[in-house]
Amino acid sequence: MLPQLLAYLLEIIKTQYQIIVYLMGVIVGKSLNLDDLDEPVQKPYRKLQVDDLPIIDVPETLDYRKLLADYEAQHGRPLRPIQRRTKAKHRVPDSLTCPRCQAPSSYLYANNGGNGQYQCKVCQCRFNHRNRFTKQAVFRCPHCKKTLEKIKERKEYNIYKCKNNDCPFYQANLRRMTNKERQQFQQDPQAFKVRYLVREFWFDFLPVAPSSPVKPKVDGSRLAASPHVLGLVLTDYVNYGMSSRQTAGIMVHGLSISHQTVLNYANSVALLMKPFVDRFPYELSGSFCGGETSIRLKGRWHYLFFMFDAVKKIGLSHRVSPNRDTLSAI
Repeated sequence: MLPQLLAYLLEIIKTQYQIIVYLMGVIVGKSLNLDDLDEPVQKPYRKLQVDDLPIIDVPETLDYRKLLADYEAQHGRPLRPIQRRTKAKHRVPDSLTCPRCQAPSSYLYANNGGNGQYQCKVCQCRFNHRNRFTKQAVFRCPHCKKTLEKIKERKEYNIYKCKNNDCPFYQANLRRMTNKERQQFQQDPQAFKVRYLVREFWFDFLPVAPSSPVKPKVDGSRLAASPHVLGLVLTDYVNYGMSSRQTAGIMVHGLSISHQTVLNYANSVALLMKPFVDRFPYELSGSFCGGETSIRLKGRWHYLFFMFDAVKKIGLSHRVSPNRDTLSAI
C-alpha cells in the first residue's frame, strides 16, 4: 500500500512541477526546465564608433532685387516679368516664390508642363518640392561624396545614411568581417554598423552648458560664520559623511547651529565649487563611460545622467533632469 501511495504522490508532484514551469513561462518568460539552464549567452555590445564629420553643402541664397539691379545695369533695361497667356493651362500659384532668390510668382513659370517643376527667370533656378534649394543643408558622405538619405525621423534628431554600395567606408567594413561575422550579418544586419551614419539634431548646443541654474539659498560671500566654522561643518558633513543633524549635534566647540544651517552651508559651497571641479585639469585616460539611473527628488522621479573615466574612476559630468531624453543626456 505504501509504495503505491508514494508512486501516486510522485506523479502528483511531477504534474504540479509541469504546471509551475508552464506558468513561469507565461508570466515571466522564464522556464524551470533543467535542459534550459545552460550557460548564459555572451552577446557583447557593439563598440562605440565615432565617424568623420559629413560634408555639409549649404545652398547659395541670392536676392532677386540685387539680381534685377545688376541686370538693368548690364543691359540698360529692366528685366520684365513673365507675360502669361489668359488661357494658360498651367498657372503658377500667386503665393509661390523662388526658394533660391525669393523672386515673386510674376517671375516664375511652369517648366515641365504642369508636372510640378518651376523655373525662375531671375536666377534660372529650377525647383520643385524635392529640389535641393528647398533644404537648409545637404549632407554628403565624407568617403564617397554621395548625398546622404534620411532614413528615420526622431523627436529630437534625424538620421541620415549613405546607401552607396561602392562607398569605401562600406566596402572596408565588409572586408574586415570574418566568416562567422558574415553569416551573422546575413541573418541580423542590424547587429553591425557597416554604413556611414550621421544625426542631425534639432536643438541648439550652445545653451547646453555645464552651469547649474539653481541659485543657493544663502550667499556664500555673506556667511555669518567664520572660515574656521565653515571648514568644521564641511569636514564633518562631507568628508566624514555625517548627516546634517549629526553635524549640528557634534558642533561642541561653543557653537550652536541648526541642521538647516548645515544644509545651507553645504549647498552654497557646492554651487561655488562646481565650476572648479568641472574645469579641473584632470589627467584622463581617454576611455570614457556613461550611464543613467533614476532617483527620487521631492516626491517625483528624476533621471541622473553621468559620465566618468573608466580607468581612473574620475567623474566627468552629471546632470539631473525630470525628462529621460536625448537633450538631457547630451
